[in-house]
Amino acid sequence: MIQSPLIWTFAALGPGWPAMGAVLIGALTLLQQRPREAQVVAIAQWTLLLTLGSVLTGAVLWLSHGQQPVDLRLFDIYRSGDYALELRLYLDLTSVVVATVAAVLILATSRFAQRYLHREPGFNRFYALMLTFAAGVLLLVLGGSYDLLLAGWEVVGWTSVLLVGFFQERPGPVRAALRVLVTYRLCDIGLLVSAVALHRWLHSTAFADIFAHLPQSTHGAMPMFIGLGLLVAAMGKSAQIPVGGWLPRAMEGPTASSAVFYGGLSVHMGVYLLLRSAPLLAHSPGARLCVLVIGAVTAVMAALSGQVSADAKSAVAYATISQVGLMFVEIGLNLPRLALLHLTAHSLLRYYQFLRTPSALQDALQRRRAMAGG
Repeated sequence: MIQSPLIWTFAALGPGWPAMGAVLIGALTLLQQRPREAQVVAIAQWTLLLTLGSVLTGAVLWLSHGQQPVDLRLFDIYRSGDYALELRLYLDLTSVVVATVAAVLILATSRFAQRYLHREPGFNRFYALMLTFAAGVLLLVLGGSYDLLLAGWEVVGWTSVLLVGFFQERPGPVRAALRVLVTYRLCDIGLLVSAVALHRWLHSTAFADIFAHLPQSTHGAMPMFIGLGLLVAAMGKSAQIPVGGWLPRAMEGPTASSAVFYGGLSVHMGVYLLLRSAPLLAHSPGARLCVLVIGAVTAVMAALSGQVSADAKSAVAYATISQVGLMFVEIGLNLPRLALLHLTAHSLLRYYQFLRTPSALQDALQRRRAMAGG
């Protein structure tokens, strides 16, 4: 196993690079009225390349550890009595795969947005929000405890809301952003309550500690209670019935953010939460049954709704909801590896489809004009 402290530090900086990039863009905006687009793109590209390098370094370290989970403890963020909020990473198959997909897709989005948002008044704002989102999603995925996951979860939620309302001069995006905000706020209570319950039950929210103590601590209704709280949070983030109506309306944002947020990453974070909690759900058949039922009903209803959708983006949004529902079914059937494979393949496919939607519509119109002219 690789023991170099420098390499471990570089791997742990995955969430830190985009955060530094967002701060740097903000500082440039304060110092200059409007930084040049080339400067903003260069900052984003370099920080995201470093992010990808850190994530791949973490993957190599995990592989060198015999593909066994790595609980990397860095330092205490806060300590009071016997409680400590530690900055720690948890590297296993699930976190390594999802973090790699996230780093690649956000880097690709940075390249795409350079041309797509050229001369857009909110160009710098988009890049700052995108880098903030990257920091949040990597903290969510790589964090070694539910406390850190919750912190990343909140960053992802707020940046998603702000990008849905990106075109703030129009009432439609603002209304859609408010709906997303209300849905997130209500459902996120489930994650907060579950984290508090874990503190009271096992006196820790660190994944390594929870998974080590679960076999001896599965008595009573606590696993069911925590599992249902996690399910409520996952339903909100992944647009499952009955709170999934916000996703088609979230297409009011730029195509670049729709692709990376609601096609590739953000909408899958509920699935990731359940995958990360799979050992906990394994001790609660009732919670797993609820996950299965919610996912199955959502998959059917979203597939039917997509058939009568009025526009291409909404149709892709309903297709996304349906596939995410199937991932819930797979988790409910205790098939986490299959759900992880499904998540990875679906993220890449939907990301590409969302980016191609405007071009696909233009191509269809050109074919229709050509056929009419012939």
